[in-house]
Amino acid sequence: MTEDAEHILVRDIEDGGALVRLPDTSEEIWSLASLPPGVQPGDTVAVRVIEGDMECWILPRPAGIRA
Repeated sequence: MTEDAEHILVRDIEDGGALVRLPDTSEEIWSLASLPPGVQPGDTVAVRVIEGDMECWILPRPAGIRA
């Protein structure tokens, strides 16, 4: 499902915009309206563009290391 999608990291959210880290490690401000509802700082979002339409969804956070 995500093999053809790029992954971006949401670093911060402020004033209707989100600071995101792109796959090339550069950072941009994206409109919150272009990201999935409920996105939070620290979320990884998969982004895929098909025929000019952008799809995006929040990826599950890792469960962490179990002791």
